[in-house]
Amino acid sequence: MADRKQNPFDTPVAGQSLTDTPKNYPWENPARFPQVEEASIFVWKKLHNKDTAAKIIILLETGVSVASITKVIIFSGFIEGAFSPDVGFKLTPIVQKMILSMGKAADVKEIKLDKPKVNETEKVMEELFSSRDIKEDMENLKKKDSMPKEKVKEESKGLMSRGEE
Repeated sequence: MADRKQNPFDTPVAGQSLTDTPKNYPWENPARFPQVEEASIFVWKKLHNKDTAAKIIILLETGVSVASITKVIIFSGFIEGAFSPDVGFKLTPIVQKMILSMGKAADVKEIKLDKPKVNETEKVMEELFSSRDIKEDMENLKKKDSMPKEKVKEESKGLMSRGEE
C-alpha cells in the first residue's frame, strides 16, 4: 500500500474558527448550573443512577483512582454544558468525596486516591517489558533519552522547516 503524502496547504485558514456559528456547542452557551451547590446536586443524581454507580464501583475495584474518575466526570459535565470550568474546579473535591463514599459503601478493599507517580509508572512499564523479553528495547530507549539533544536528529516535516543541510 502506497503512503499518501499530506498536502501542507490542506489545513484550516488562520481564524477560521472565529467565523463559525456562535453558540454551536454546549460549552459555548451559559451553564445550566451556575452555582456549585446546584452542580453538586446534579452530579450526585447522575452518580447514583443504578448503571453509573455500578460502573464506578467496577472502576474502583479494578484500581482506577478516584482522581481519574473525577476528572472524567468534571470534564464531561463541562462538555455537556452543565457547568463552567470554574464551577467544575470548585466541584472537584466534592465529587472526589462522593466517589470515595460510594467506594466505601460498596466495601471496595483498596481505593486509590491519586494517579500513580512517575516512578511507579516506570516500574510497571519495566515489569511489562521484562515479561515480554523486551529489556533491550527499554535500555535503548533509556540511552536515547540520555543522549545530548544535539546528537539526536529529529526529522522535521513542516512546511516552513529547514531542509537538510
